[in-house]
Amino acid sequence: MIQKGRAMNLRDRMGFGWIVSCGMPAYGTLAGIRYDLLFHDADAIIEAYRKGKPAAMELFGPDVSYGGPGLAGISYGHINCLGAELIFPEDSEVAHRPIYRSLEEGIQALRRDIDFSTAGLMPFYLRLRERLKAAFPQEKIFLSAFSAEGPLTTGWALRGHDFFTDLIENPDAAKEYLGCVTESIIAYRRFVQRVDGLSPSESAAVGLCDDVSAMVSPRLWPELVMPYLERYYAGQSARRRTAHIEDLRVEHLHFLDELQLAEFDPSVSPRLTPALIRDNCSVPFNWRLNCMQLRDMPEEAIRDWVFSAAADGASRVTLAISRTMCTPAAAARVRAFISAAKEAKAILDSGKPREALHARTRRD
Repeated sequence: MIQKGRAMNLRDRMGFGWIVSCGMPAYGTLAGIRYDLLFHDADAIIEAYRKGKPAAMELFGPDVSYGGPGLAGISYGHINCLGAELIFPEDSEVAHRPIYRSLEEGIQALRRDIDFSTAGLMPFYLRLRERLKAAFPQEKIFLSAFSAEGPLTTGWALRGHDFFTDLIENPDAAKEYLGCVTESIIAYRRFVQRVDGLSPSESAAVGLCDDVSAMVSPRLWPELVMPYLERYYAGQSARRRTAHIEDLRVEHLHFLDELQLAEFDPSVSPRLTPALIRDNCSVPFNWRLNCMQLRDMPEEAIRDWVFSAAADGASRVTLAISRTMCTPAAAARVRAFISAAKEAKAILDSGKPREALHARTRRD
């Protein structure tokens, strides 16, 4: 258990908030653009934004945070620049293949200097970025959509499923490999920041996406995970650290305090609840209503979900509008989420304790 005073101090300062976001996947759906084209086709991206954003604003209303134009996010830009092939299945997410047949091969490859500006598909995406900048001169077009994952996820993506046995059967080489992986990620992210023209102060808030780290036992985190997450942040001079890691368990949570995170996004983590996170680490966290839940929940249940999450300690409730949510029925559920979040925030901002929100939920 954590020291409750410390946890409340961090979370009280953050308070309670909410956000509903909408971006290119929904714009493409509403504009009738095939999803895979949003990853690489400038004409499709331009049309999706021009047609899809106004349609989204009409469907979901003014309280949603609408993203600007750009390619739909690709998490594997870094590994592509290292030689991993990207695959674009029709109307689907981007896929990739591992490239290192052994830890030794990976270590040797990662130690080589690389010019990210000429590697993999980077020249293509630099040209695509210029096309989008010309089409939308008043908008900021970021190369960071061609992004990088965290150390453990990247280690797995480059090595394949054998990576998990590497950690157990050859831990010394695995540590060396992960060290090389981490330095490569840092170098890639610095390159992207330079292209995007971010100043040191703007890039001092560093986010991490590393779902594969949740697949490592908490017992092994001090040796096989924490050194590389810490280096990831320190190597980018992070003054504000955030992390998205799906499917952690309670035994992992104290490591979030050790990393001194400013905010944690557990996203889809069926072994956690807001109360478990609240009671086992001091880090402010958001609690996400995902598209599968929204699909299956009536509006009254969504209201209860929001109030329960806020009552049990969530610093923020979030909802990202997906391709499957671009219907009138789903839009009504989105509005129910927003209405409940506004109400919960108003109650807490008035000075009432979080526990009071439980009384606002339905009782069976």
